[in-house]
Amino acid sequence: MSGLQTTLRLNLGGEGEDPDCINQQPPWVDLSHPTSRSGQPLRTLTQAGIPFLFCENTLLPFPEGAVDEIVTNGVPIDQGATWLGPSLDSNEIKRLLKAGGTWYHDGILVHRKP
Repeated sequence: MSGLQTTLRLNLGGEGEDPDCINQQPPWVDLSHPTSRSGQPLRTLTQAGIPFLFCENTLLPFPEGAVDEIVTNGVPIDQGATWLGPSLDSNEIKRLLKAGGTWYHDGILVHRKP
């Protein structure tokens, strides 16, 4: 029997239209509001099958060491409460990563978990 290996990628708090990621958005996001990079309403993207997770970003619903790659783009990190709501906590991001997992912020590798 051959093992099926999957890669779990998260796009946290960004505009989220990456079909190869679970795109996390805060729960108060209006699905009809055009917030994606392309200007498409999130409702259109979800109907097209792009995976979204609507949850608070302070304690993400994944076990420790479950994620291979995390992407954050243009979102506040370690800034407490902002006008966008709570910022992402770098310790929470690092908690989610598997050994060898990577975190890219604005296209730059900022952390690889040992």
